[in-house]
Amino acid sequence: MELYFPVLYGTVREGRRSLVLARYVVQRLSKRPGVRAKLFDPAELPFGNLVQREWELPTPDPRVSAFVGEMASADGFVVVTPEYNYGIPGTLKNLLDSLFDEWNRKPFGVVTAGGIVGGVRAADQLRQVIAGVRAVMIPAHVPVPFVGKAFDDSGAPRNPEELDPRLDRMFDELEWYARALSAARQATPSP
Repeated sequence: MELYFPVLYGTVREGRRSLVLARYVVQRLSKRPGVRAKLFDPAELPFGNLVQREWELPTPDPRVSAFVGEMASADGFVVVTPEYNYGIPGTLKNLLDSLFDEWNRKPFGVVTAGGIVGGVRAADQLRQVIAGVRAVMIPAHVPVPFVGKAFDDSGAPRNPEELDPRLDRMFDELEWYARALSAARQATPSP
């Protein structure tokens, strides 16, 4: 069974230094046997400020409908986000709040970027948000300190021997949770 993991990027701020990290996560995840990954950049999605959730739109934008379909078909998700002021960017919260059923009972892996601690406070905040949409944040999380210095101009990590094993451990866990939760969703109807 092929597993599909959309990678949700968390910000639309200009000069997004963590976008190179999101692209690297997609590249690394896509190399795994039996896994398909695709980057979703909120700068390319028509959500804007949340006024109506996807199911409340009188006439959904075809891009919104396509996004909903992609999320519904996913086996799990990876969020790549910078930390802003000890939390997640409003764009990411808005994106997660735009849908609901599509996230339910699916696993989320989290990769954060920030200063000296690599965005761990954003990960802590995401644990609450992900639980709020009835999904599961896997225990493994990958913080990337000083993301602006962590990658070279070509988009390659400066220390792959340190980053890649951490990503691989998280991906292993994500795949395990995706298979386990898929089996549970098929065996037991959602309460």
